[in-house]
Amino acid sequence: MLRPDVSLTAHTTSEEFDTLLEQLRAPGSGGELAERMGIEFVELAHDHVVATAPVEGNRQPMGLFHGGGHVVLAESLASMHSFLLSGGKNVVGVDLNATHLRAAREGVVTGRAEVLHQGRTIVSHEVKMTDESGRLLSIVRITNMILKTEPKG
Repeated sequence: MLRPDVSLTAHTTSEEFDTLLEQLRAPGSGGELAERMGIEFVELAHDHVVATAPVEGNRQPMGLFHGGGHVVLAESLASMHSFLLSGGKNVVGVDLNATHLRAAREGVVTGRAEVLHQGRTIVSHEVKMTDESGRLLSIVRITNMILKTEPKG
């Protein structure tokens, strides 16, 4: 389980961002499903986070990147970013909406989660998924609630 060394704030230094990103890249830090899907965190900032997932191994029976894969990538990004913004408190998803626009059959899908709203207890992100050519594949909006408790474990 990821235990961040520093909180993600508007005053986080580039060195602290690098440290957090390395922690995100450690085996198991993104959770079992993210690891099975091959999700890799590639960029982290106060207002956004970026990760990728391979299409291969995450296809539905018709040979397309699974719609659920879009949702797992989005939830992994937004939930982890909310967790880091909260300073490591428990977060739970309370709303998720996905719109699939285009299919991917091969390559890598990139998700970029940007903060739409950050309050004391609610964080909303918009996650845009693109293919390797930069074409928009899906848009997912997700809202997480920050709980008052620290993760156990």
